[in-house]
Amino acid sequence: MNTSVPKGPDPKEKGAVFLGWLKKRGGLRSAADCRRKCTENGFEAKWFIKEMGEERIALYFSRGNKVIVLKDMVWADQWMMHYNLEVPHHRHWIDL
Repeated sequence: MNTSVPKGPDPKEKGAVFLGWLKKRGGLRSAADCRRKCTENGFEAKWFIKEMGEERIALYFSRGNKVIVLKDMVWADQWMMHYNLEVPHHRHWIDL
């Protein structure tokens, strides 16, 4: 874990894993998919969104379906790096 602490609410490691999962999928997934992923990680999506703040991650309706949108990618990236969860894009890998 990095020593500098990013600004904003701490999603904790399990929350940062969820943020990484959501970000990897374009920052938007169905609420049902997100609930399943949060349950796997041991927390509830609805309370996670409320605790993190709707300016960062929010629940919306899109074409009649509930979706969760990651609105603050920079915040998510900072916490993912803080917990050493940031996975480089394939073009950033170095052959050994």
